[in-house]
Amino acid sequence: MVSRANKPDTQADIDLRSCLASTPPRSFIMKAGAGSGKTTSLIKALSSVVRMHGDKLRKFRQRIACITYTEIAAEEIWRDVGSDPLVHVSTIHSFMWLLAKPFQNDIRVWVSVRIAEKIAALEEKQATYGPRVQQRTKDKDARELERLRRQSGRIDAVKGFRYGTGSDYAKGILGHDDILKLVPHLIAERLLFRTLLARQFPFVFVDESQDTTTEVVEALKTVEREPGVSLCLGFFGDPMQRIYATGTGLVEAEPAWADIPKPENFRCSTKVLNLANAIRRDGDDLVQVPGQRLGPEGVVPPPEGSAHLFILPADDTRDANLARVRDWMAARTGDDQWRPGEDDQKRVKLLVIVHQMAARRLGFGDLYTALNSKAPSAFKDGFLDGSAWPISPFVKFLIPIATAHTNGRHLEVMRLVREYSPLLDKDSLVGVNVAERLKELADLIASIAAGLAGNSNVTIGDLLKQVNAGELLILDPRLVSYLDPNAPAAFQTEPEEGIGHDDDQEDDESDKEVASMDAFLACPASQLLAYQAYISERSPFWTQQGIKGAEFERVLVVLDDAESTHSQFSYEKYLGLKAPSDNDKKHIEAGEETTKDRTRRLFYVSCTRALKDLAVVLFTAEPERAEAHVRQLDFFEGEAIHTGAVFEAM
Repeated sequence: MVSRANKPDTQADIDLRSCLASTPPRSFIMKAGAGSGKTTSLIKALSSVVRMHGDKLRKFRQRIACITYTEIAAEEIWRDVGSDPLVHVSTIHSFMWLLAKPFQNDIRVWVSVRIAEKIAALEEKQATYGPRVQQRTKDKDARELERLRRQSGRIDAVKGFRYGTGSDYAKGILGHDDILKLVPHLIAERLLFRTLLARQFPFVFVDESQDTTTEVVEALKTVEREPGVSLCLGFFGDPMQRIYATGTGLVEAEPAWADIPKPENFRCSTKVLNLANAIRRDGDDLVQVPGQRLGPEGVVPPPEGSAHLFILPADDTRDANLARVRDWMAARTGDDQWRPGEDDQKRVKLLVIVHQMAARRLGFGDLYTALNSKAPSAFKDGFLDGSAWPISPFVKFLIPIATAHTNGRHLEVMRLVREYSPLLDKDSLVGVNVAERLKELADLIASIAAGLAGNSNVTIGDLLKQVNAGELLILDPRLVSYLDPNAPAAFQTEPEEGIGHDDDQEDDESDKEVASMDAFLACPASQLLAYQAYISERSPFWTQQGIKGAEFERVLVVLDDAESTHSQFSYEKYLGLKAPSDNDKKHIEAGEETTKDRTRRLFYVSCTRALKDLAVVLFTAEPERAEAHVRQLDFFEGEAIHTGAVFEAM
């Protein structure tokens, strides 16, 4: 192993190595803030286990499991460990399926029970429909119930089960959500499963533990607590960097575990780090300190940098004011890279909550509206990173394969087909003319690519029906339920008359889903490419929710509640410019997470991306009132808080 494993130790690395050298090795929690080098500590831990326990692991054919939140993170860690065969690096879904795959009979029983539970839930829902439930929702539920009943009768005939992008139980395919429910169930119910997990992987390290589901965390703890089982369990994460609601946040250490804080920050300038600690002040007790940076001639002090706040009117001068901010920062810092240029996306990272401003400018306004405006919260959250089930098949497979086809990358096309599509599975080729199948496949991919092209008039619904009919991809069953050719396509985007839609009102999620899906399926398919460029970092805009782990010299963070329909976050509530809603008060009284809590974490993540200089722009209806209030919060230094008047002196 090379690279990060050879970097100087922090006290946290020393403490962690002591845990791994104990007999038996001691489980631990490492709480590491932004810029702390958490991944470096993880790599060091893997290196230490190989060095200390490698011979024993080889003797018993065991490995170290390192499970991460994303495939990108897994690839990064895999490169850093030098592809060591003793280390198994994968996403949480892939790891869970690796464990469950041999237990086919148990999977069959679990699937049967899961279908029965879904049927019972739908039947109960139908029996309790209120007067406001739309007919479209009733029709969709009826189709889904019929589909589940058909699947229930076919489970015994399934030869074996496998893991896919979407679930189709009758074909033996389990989806992402299934895996995260199946494995905790097997761990809880089967002693053999717990024992085999620990025997195969006596060390399990979980990266980005704050984003791991509570069910998975508790399941792994159950294995670690099993009498007679030796498992060293380690969690690396930071509760303050949890963005998505599905994550567990803080992982509590068991009584015998080590609780290892890593307070260093090796990334941010002094001014930015001071702001980060001010943001974190009301969130938890971790205070970050500058990490010791080494240069060719010894210790290098962190740059002083800058962190400025601009409080500006939320009106039609937004674009002009953002340009003024960049000019002002260029003049103040003596850094012309703040000014726009041909390589603008490399010069300044403009971080926004995914919102209308970015969507309209980049050309996916309809798509944004469909999956954000009055959409279920799961759609809004999953829209930020492409994980929402309506759009996931495009992000993971359809857009990449269309792009590869258009660019003549035939090997990449075949790789994607073999990874995601059932059309070339061994079982599906029995009795089939392979040459004809390949031609049909090529025609289908060419048609998808044409549908995504900028001059296409094809809708997203048209493309998905084509994909489903051609069985190019196993789609999520929730998505399939909207592709029934006999279902009426209302494509309504406005609420029914008489139904209120206040942000704090608990609307029927099913009705929201139906209206949102109608609008989504009616969107031009050509908008998907612009959306893909946005979430995959190929535009000047980055979502604040999608930049954990990234770092840039110059960062401009835009706080603009008026341009966002994402009710999960509100900077005006977080800063105290807007009163908490009745719903917020209910959550506060119940000791539950609030909009303010979520927004604090988002703000912390966004600001700590800056290596040197940071500009935060707050667009608000009353800049003068906001300025007076924000000065009392003691986040930014007094001379670093500005209104539009600062531009007059330029």
